[in-house]
Amino acid sequence: MRNLRVCIAAVILCANLLVSGYSAAAVRKSCSELIARSEAVLSAEKPAAAIGTLTEEWRRQSRLLHFFVPNQPLTELNTAILRLDALCTEQSDELPAELHGIIAALKWIRGRELTAF
Repeated sequence: MRNLRVCIAAVILCANLLVSGYSAAAVRKSCSELIARSEAVLSAEKPAAAIGTLTEEWRRQSRLLHFFVPNQPLTELNTAILRLDALCTEQSDELPAELHGIIAALKWIRGRELTAF
């Protein structure tokens, strides 16, 4: 009976470690892809297409990020990413600043996940 309890505890501990490792790797990968897309928008001659690609990538990656990252940073990031299209349409000077803010937020989320791990 005692060995069974130890085995169950070991399995639970291993599962917890695997989920923690997967969450750190998944958040790091997702943030890195989104950072790369954001930097592509900064360097693009026609940012409208790059913004569309960034928005689509955000929709895919945000589903995974919602499992491992608190809701408040993701909500603020969602608002900032969805503003990009309007800023591009208006040819606003705020577009590069908003993109740098998005990149900084993604780097913060990526770093925060690794320190939590």
